[in-house]
Amino acid sequence: MRLVPALSLCLLAMPALAWEHTVEWRFQGPEIAGFRVISPDFDEDPEMLEVSLSHQHHGDTIITIEADNGLGECTDTLSYAQGNPFVTVVLTANLNAQTMNGTTLAQCSTR
Repeated sequence: MRLVPALSLCLLAMPALAWEHTVEWRFQGPEIAGFRVISPDFDEDPEMLEVSLSHQHHGDTIITIEADNGLGECTDTLSYAQGNPFVTVVLTANLNAQTMNGTTLAQCSTR
């Protein structure tokens, strides 16, 4: 009789295993002032993408994203979008990915 409530309390106290922490940036092509890829110094270090944004009302911003799984074709996507007023870039980073450093670039796309 006491076993059922005790088991139900144990189940309620378990952490959520499927929690995903992501951050998303959206910006227009003309806002891209420049970007660069920073290669890792060691095998364990992630690749880094640094995007410099410039907006007439919001000023200058630098976005830095680590990518344990590499950047894929993101540099090609940014090159295509840079200066193009009809393109919106979406960058999504997963900040608790199941990788060595716990971060990866989940999406780099245009709309």
